[in-house]
Amino acid sequence: MQGKYLSVLFAISSLVVTPVWSIPTNTAPVSGFARSFITGANLSDATITILETGQKIPTDANGHFGPIHYPIGKPITLQFDKWSYKTTQSGTFIVPKEGLNGPYDNITFQIPSIETYYILASIIGGKSDANSCHLTSTITAFHKTMDDDPQGEVHAKVTISPSVDEKPFYFDIFTSGPLKGKTNPFTKGLTETSEDGGVAFFNLPPSDKPYVLSAEKDGVAFTSVSFICKKGAFINISPPGGPMALNETKPS
Repeated sequence: MQGKYLSVLFAISSLVVTPVWSIPTNTAPVSGFARSFITGANLSDATITILETGQKIPTDANGHFGPIHYPIGKPITLQFDKWSYKTTQSGTFIVPKEGLNGPYDNITFQIPSIETYYILASIIGGKSDANSCHLTSTITAFHKTMDDDPQGEVHAKVTISPSVDEKPFYFDIFTSGPLKGKTNPFTKGLTETSEDGGVAFFNLPPSDKPYVLSAEKDGVAFTSVSFICKKGAFINISPPGGPMALNETKPS
């Protein structure tokens, strides 16, 4: 009889996966994933560090991390680390009550290998100053994510506030051949985004106060995003974290 009673208790307890009281109050879920910039492969066994708290989170076999529960209304900045890949920082986001956990508001990483990072920097003419920070981002079209190809909002102009002397480099997109739809870093002199949506700023002055990255285009409103510029940091704010169009472009 006692054995049956203990078996029933064990069965009931096994159904309780996450007790309600174990979830901190005034928090919201934050999650995301990391992929290779070149191949799109999921990056497993990487370390994601919350810079505000020092907490470290691993990526799983599919490159996903979280969800973790983070205080609502507080800033969160993540950093990706894995051997042979460029250490990469995210934007800085204020966690809303709904969290940062869905396809249009999670925190993602698009990570170049160390070799790829320096090759791309050389191709676009970015001379990396170790005393500055360096930023790339994607100006994302309405309701596009990293799974869409292409994902960029075309004909947008990008600014940083407070203003900086460095000018943006806009990435082109391959329109034919085996690389069709992929980032084209070889075109020089673009003055606005292509369908790729990519933009880069090298050698930004470090600042304890966040910069704000914004995009402008006639007839289109965009979100904006903050980022912390630390000495030597590489920041890549990938979709959906970068400025995103809040409405579709009206046909001309």
